[in-house]
Amino acid sequence: MSFSDFSSWPREQEQSFVVYEQQQAESQKKAYMLGGIIGAVFLVFMVGIYAGVTPEKKDLTKDMNMSNLSKKQKADAPAATPAPEAEKK
Repeated sequence: MSFSDFSSWPREQEQSFVVYEQQQAESQKKAYMLGGIIGAVFLVFMVGIYAGVTPEKKDLTKDMNMSNLSKKQKADAPAATPAPEAEKK
């Protein structure tokens, strides 16, 4: 990677910035490396949780009484009682 001749400034002045460009490049490499390591550790941690922990199984339908929903009303069953009429005065 070339750290010089990137602007229209004089060569001597441009050379004074090479140190900062090198430091920036090294910092960027360290940041990518650290981010990759942390990402890999997090991935291994999440895969370990996914593979190692079984979810709790609950049967929510065991207490439901579905027979009252599936049977039809009998024809001779009494109809619902009508609402009482208001008393006349």
